[in-house]
Amino acid sequence: MGKNRVIFVIAAMVAITVATAVPCLAAQNAQETDEQSIWTADEQREAGRGSRRYELTDEEIDRVLQELKKRDPKQARELTKLREKDPEKFRAGLREHAREEYGKVVRERIEKWRQQRRADFLEWLGKSVPKEFEELAKLENKDADLYSKKYALVQRKYGHIYDESRRSPELAEVLLEDLQLQKRRDEIVKKIKAAKSDEQRQKLTAQLEEVVALRYDLIVRRKQITYERLLKWLEELQNRIQKSKAEIADALKKEIKEKNVKERTKQLLEGEKGFRWD
Repeated sequence: MGKNRVIFVIAAMVAITVATAVPCLAAQNAQETDEQSIWTADEQREAGRGSRRYELTDEEIDRVLQELKKRDPKQARELTKLREKDPEKFRAGLREHAREEYGKVVRERIEKWRQQRRADFLEWLGKSVPKEFEELAKLENKDADLYSKKYALVQRKYGHIYDESRRSPELAEVLLEDLQLQKRRDEIVKKIKAAKSDEQRQKLTAQLEEVVALRYDLIVRRKQITYERLLKWLEELQNRIQKSKAEIADALKKEIKEKNVKERTKQLLEGEKGFRWD
């Protein structure tokens, strides 16, 4: 198998998994930074904690404790004492004994995120598709139900382009222009079908060919942008593979194993602070 063939196969494999794997790269890298421990993965599985739980900020925790204090002052005091003494047990206890208050804060955060996302989307819509934004804005104070339905339609039509604009503004512009060309294409096709003369039909057909040619160029550009992004992801993946290979080779060294085992055993027995194992 030639070098180009190998690259093609690897690229194809990445393309298949990119929808789920690549968006998680940043999160995985952050997690690797926080959890540089050979014991962590196994211990998380043993504890049934294979994935990170939804963690609250200090401010949100304070709010949960304040609400719990109104309902169960004794439990709130016990959890407050546990907060500094054993953070892990504190978080577990907070989820168990303040489930209602905890859930309320989580729902508020989600709702706040939704509102912010909606505001950001509308701001983008106003700059990128002002006509759609203006038509939507006219309904806001006239008919709430109609506005809601119109917003849903607009969001469904442009939401994916807005999302793409946050990752690749260039690709978002291509998608937006392509959407406009598709609309223009459909309008011309409709006119051709309703044309009364061959002359009119030929003129419209020439216009259609121009639109199709423009769409062709956009589609090729879209593929090119995707290809360039794929190459970048492939490079990142290859770097991670090399890093992982080096880490495994290092971990297999006898002296490294003995050092880590002794340090871990000492921490388990003495509870010393230092290298983060959990």
